[in-house]
Amino acid sequence: MKFPIFLFLILVELCFSYKVLVFNPAFGASHANFLGKISDILIDAGNDVTMLIPIFVNGKKELVGSKKVKKIIRIDQDPRIAQIHKEGSTEEIMRKTIWKMDSAITSMFGFIGNFSKTAAYQTEYMFQQTELIEQLRKEKFDLAITESLFLGAFALFDEIGIRSVINADSTLYMGGMKGALGEPAAISYYPGLFSSIDDKMNFFGRVKNAVGYLFGLWFSVLKYDDEIVAFPKSYKGSRDWREHLSNVAFNFINSNQYIDYASPTLPKTVFVGGMQVNTKKSGKSTLSKEWNDVLSLRKTNVLVSFGSNAYSSDMPDEFKKSFLEVFASMPETTFIWKYEVANATLVDHLPNVKLTTWMPQNDILADDRLTLFITHGGLGSSVELAYQGKPAVVIPLMADQPRNAHMLTRHGGALQLDKTWLNNSEKLREAIQTVLNDVSYKHNAERLAKILEDQPHKPKDVVLKHCDFAVQFGPLDTLNSEGRLLNTFQYYSVDIVLAIFVILSVILFVVYLVIKLLFRFLGRLFSISKRKVD
Repeated sequence: MKFPIFLFLILVELCFSYKVLVFNPAFGASHANFLGKISDILIDAGNDVTMLIPIFVNGKKELVGSKKVKKIIRIDQDPRIAQIHKEGSTEEIMRKTIWKMDSAITSMFGFIGNFSKTAAYQTEYMFQQTELIEQLRKEKFDLAITESLFLGAFALFDEIGIRSVINADSTLYMGGMKGALGEPAAISYYPGLFSSIDDKMNFFGRVKNAVGYLFGLWFSVLKYDDEIVAFPKSYKGSRDWREHLSNVAFNFINSNQYIDYASPTLPKTVFVGGMQVNTKKSGKSTLSKEWNDVLSLRKTNVLVSFGSNAYSSDMPDEFKKSFLEVFASMPETTFIWKYEVANATLVDHLPNVKLTTWMPQNDILADDRLTLFITHGGLGSSVELAYQGKPAVVIPLMADQPRNAHMLTRHGGALQLDKTWLNNSEKLREAIQTVLNDVSYKHNAERLAKILEDQPHKPKDVVLKHCDFAVQFGPLDTLNSEGRLLNTFQYYSVDIVLAIFVILSVILFVVYLVIKLLFRFLGRLFSISKRKVD
């Protein structure tokens, strides 16, 4: 009887498997890894995944984010984008200036100025690949997944006839998507994506948060409008970016309700933060002999990494000197430092420091022997350290990292250090020693990890179930909020407030007139009575 049952299970899996197209531009590691992990979850469930990778940044063209996707289609970089990036040396300048530039989003004006133009070029170039588009149309995909960073992906899905689309943002949320769905931004208490302040805001804090949110929304709208202009004349679909985004079946965001600040959301918004993390309890987190030996050298081990966009090798010399002084002052601690120059001799005089161009970050964080994580506070790293229960010193550099930093510190397992102090070895050492010596940081970090381990709905299951649901039912109109169709005055009930103000003003004016007439009447009566007495 076992063999027929085995065949039955295979048939069941085949019946419920479906074809998925994942639009994953070569833009940044965090973006690629997020969409790649979703692809892995779908593949593990027996689904057929094809990944389409338009090359937006040539230096990222090898990014896939998944080791399981076998069907990969790349679209070459538009020559105009290549020329802009070459002339501007965008990647190199960003890596070198990120260490000292203001962490506020407004400091990125110089870098995002060309982003709308290059996004439009990419969309135009993509639609010129007519043979590829026809090939994709013939595949008859059941589901499409992409990130709302580029609007062209949604138009492409529409062009090739994919009915069910899921947006999957690798960030906590995107302002453009919130606006399209009609989801409350709650700017009076919910920190914006690039907010440097937490949810306890005074008047000026709320003003700053509102400006930050509106800036992010403006940037999205500007980029979307430029992409729409680039749609070919042959495209018969909508040229309203709000319609493209609001028609998604679900909106996945890389946020976890047990880590992030509480916020109002709509049914289409789905929290999947943490789906990419393999913890020690899962049994999938293991270390090679090399890293096992490194962590066995000393009782205290500290991991230092600033992510994939900020290179430690591009730090200002005074920052490097500060780190080296701290490492030298703590010989009983092993420091694993992600340093992007192979065979660098920078720490040859320090036996307690290991430089590496790459390391299995998640697996090292999962090891009980790791004591502390010094991080830039990128969202991927923040989620990993939260799930692994490791205390941290968070040194945000730019963009959403300040927000991620105060999001973590409020749980009590992390300490935030301003990057302007990186030239001060005493301040850096003090921050490290504070977290190492105060056991509350370790206990709070472990408590947060326990909460995440026991959360009612596992993010991986949430991803798979919502993808299955989207394939089965498509985008449900009943999940759409009417708020997305209201203008600003209607959405925030400003029209009602104005109407009440007008009505009250009219009533007060009428009362004023009545009282005025009454006094005149009484005045005349008094005058007549006085004349009679006289």
